[in-house]
Amino acid sequence: MHRNATTWSPGQPLPIYADRKTLAAIITHNFFPISHRTLERWPLTARRPNKAVVYHVKEALEYAERQLESACAYKQAWG
Repeated sequence: MHRNATTWSPGQPLPIYADRKTLAAIITHNFFPISHRTLERWPLTARRPNKAVVYHVKEALEYAERQLESACAYKQAWG
């Protein structure tokens, strides 16, 4: 059975480990919009304790912050 909703919502403390959908919600809230499918391609350590993949939240947030810092920044000018 797959869950459609995340178990985390803004204002709650961050979990130590999270599944892809929950982790995507955390990163979207803190940094930038991201799909849970994108996390499959990030170089994160995945653990499979109960046939479900979970990731260390701190590691993912550090990677997301590096991605944001290395992104191209520019000023938009509307004429």
